[in-house]
Amino acid sequence: MTASDIFTAGCIPRDVNILKAELKTKHRIRERIFLLDHFPSSSVGLELGVFTGLFSAILSRQQKFAKVTFVDPWWMMYGECYPNWGSYTNFGRLRTRQAFDIAKRRILSGLPNRTVEVAFSYEWLEGQPDKSLDWIYVDSTHTYEGTKRELKLLGRKMKETGLICGDDWGPSRNGRHHGVFLAVNEFARAENFEFVFCGVNCQWMIRRALEDNSALPFLRGDKIHSLS
Repeated sequence: MTASDIFTAGCIPRDVNILKAELKTKHRIRERIFLLDHFPSSSVGLELGVFTGLFSAILSRQQKFAKVTFVDPWWMMYGECYPNWGSYTNFGRLRTRQAFDIAKRRILSGLPNRTVEVAFSYEWLEGQPDKSLDWIYVDSTHTYEGTKRELKLLGRKMKETGLICGDDWGPSRNGRHHGVFLAVNEFARAENFEFVFCGVNCQWMIRRALEDNSALPFLRGDKIHSLS
């Protein structure tokens, strides 16, 4: 993490514990920006897992998004302070409500239809209409069971052409978040999804596989033809 990434988020924390946590931990914010090219214009999106809102700030300022909702449980999950996750939470000194406050300031930057929700992901998703989201960014539980449960719900909530993507896709079986890798791969196989990419800066993206590819163009010689 560098100071320039904090400036990019558009709001410098006043809380010393947040500032220390963000300066001492690599959050790979800049490495995720390429994802924005994959999200369609006038789209409705969702981020699950906000924390202090470093990446959320970038998502919230994209004018091509019609609506984005940011969901995180903050104190509902962890109480007054986050657990001791090393420098990531300044060794348990980072307060959940302070994280919420800075995230909200970063997200609500002036564009309309940006909403911050304090809620558990499963409960929030259950209350949303099916096929209502164009894209979803998952950066929440970081566990096998949690990601698996979220993906099952997200498969219903995304539109037919929607994209599900997220952080912490790592093939190493010794990796701390290897459960995300397993959950995403299992879901893709079981629900007939395909990978757009995976492992690029620990990011992944999946979409529904086509049921019928007969209308797709294909190359023959120097011309493009259709199978239909």
